[in-house]
Amino acid sequence: MSDPIVPLRYSGPQWERPRRGRRRIVIIVTVSVLVVALAAGGAAYLLLRTVGSPQQTAASYLSAWQKSDYPAMNQVSVGKPAGGLAGPMRLAATQLGVRHLHLVLGKVTQSGGSATAVFTATAGLASGHVWTYRGRLALVKQNRHWWVSWSPAAIYPGLGPGERFALSAVWPDRGQVLGSDGTVLSSPTVVAESGSISLLTGNVVAATAAQAKALGAPYQKGDLIGQGGIEQAYQSLLAGKPALIIRIEGPGKKVDATAMRFPAIPGHNVQTSIDLRYQLAAAHAVSTAATSKNIDMVVLQPSTGRVLAVIERPGGFDRALQGIFPPGSTFKVVTASALTKKGLRPSTSVKCPPTVNIGGRTFHNFDNEHLGTTSLLNAFAVSCNTTFAMLASQHLTGSALRSMAEEFGFNQKPALGIPAVLGKFSTPHQPVDLAADAFGQGTDLVNPLSQAAVAAAIENGTWRPPQLVISPAPQQSAQPHKLSSALLDALRPMMRAVVTSGTAAGVGFPPGVYGKTGTAEYGSGSNPPSHAWFIGYRGNLAFAVLVEGGGIGADASAPIANAFLRRV
Repeated sequence: MSDPIVPLRYSGPQWERPRRGRRRIVIIVTVSVLVVALAAGGAAYLLLRTVGSPQQTAASYLSAWQKSDYPAMNQVSVGKPAGGLAGPMRLAATQLGVRHLHLVLGKVTQSGGSATAVFTATAGLASGHVWTYRGRLALVKQNRHWWVSWSPAAIYPGLGPGERFALSAVWPDRGQVLGSDGTVLSSPTVVAESGSISLLTGNVVAATAAQAKALGAPYQKGDLIGQGGIEQAYQSLLAGKPALIIRIEGPGKKVDATAMRFPAIPGHNVQTSIDLRYQLAAAHAVSTAATSKNIDMVVLQPSTGRVLAVIERPGGFDRALQGIFPPGSTFKVVTASALTKKGLRPSTSVKCPPTVNIGGRTFHNFDNEHLGTTSLLNAFAVSCNTTFAMLASQHLTGSALRSMAEEFGFNQKPALGIPAVLGKFSTPHQPVDLAADAFGQGTDLVNPLSQAAVAAAIENGTWRPPQLVISPAPQQSAQPHKLSSALLDALRPMMRAVVTSGTAAGVGFPPGVYGKTGTAEYGSGSNPPSHAWFIGYRGNLAFAVLVEGGGIGADASAPIANAFLRRV
């Protein structure tokens, strides 16, 4: 077989056969050039393609708007004002009185380098109305990115350059704050008999310009609003919703369009647990008290935790619900309860010397009284400080006393519908601090609300969070819990002995009263002043009376409790 014919190529003086190696080089070079060309084309594609999509840009814009993140809105917008979007967006929200905003992206349609995104806006207004409308965003493609092409119409479709929202409102009849039987608590008759009731209810006043601005559109100077107490806390519910018109105004307050009309909705009543029978009886007892000192009183229903009466003399700050005072010997209810968990009983023999030194501090009884050896019941009844200081040091720890205090509601958050606090107790870590806390002269702090709840728990066997507003009732975080039968079997006879043979025996209470007196020193010096306490219960009534700076509980506070019970 002959060799294949290979073409010849002239390369100088003679013809020769081309070498196979050179042909391979040509092929390799050709492929390399092709790869470079393809790579260059891909890079050009990457450089020229659009980043993101109109859907992504619209979603980012709406998400930022809902969070009032105006810098983020600026980053995805073109055509915005020189100062950015914060100014026009805030102004529109203020004009409408927007309190919350929810935005949902709908359909996005694209046509070449432009797109339209539909969204639904749901705005909660200060008037109480909820305005829902369909909006549209115009989007454009520039510099390989999608942008919101901003104009006032991006806020609301009917809003044009130089236009603003304007509201007009006519308010309906306002709701009332009611007692448990439906009586209007702010009526002239009730206020005349119990002036401090306004600390609970608050007042209805004509709004100042500053108050109207704080409440937001459509409130204006002169509109009736709640100030203090329940009237302020439940302002939106009591006020109802006005007949509201949302207009779009052009320059010179020319009405260009009406965006929305809402009908009026009358205000709702707010019902409390206040029982006028007990409120007025307590008011009379306080107003006729011999002392000129400030008096704070709370009456509770042990079976429910409902607040039946709150009295302050004078008014001003609601000290009965928000004040904090040392409890004095009324805290012995808590300490005695903790001691029962360690096995002590009313009949347990204890010591009651005139003074005792614990941790380097000398504790003493009132007038340095002493009983020698006596029963725990008797030491409680006559309020022997040294007994409880020693017993706490011998049988309790700081954490044990705190745990018992918390069973009586200390460190809990009440939900009355208006501001209120319960007892506060910090764990003592030194023997001297534990001893002081044990008879209410340490860092433990209370008020008549918390103390009435303590007495109510002993009567009913269950500590319950106090309740004031019952419709609509606020959500409670504190929960009821039962006390042990051993605790109740010990505390009830001891509290009864206070009235029959102890510090309150000379008050003249009616039958069936259980209580505890307290004289709580405050301030400094060798002879500091004292608050006067009496807490107790009778049947399904629990109460706490504080005479601020009143001295001895049996002399100042117990007679007020007695006068109250004699009228119910």
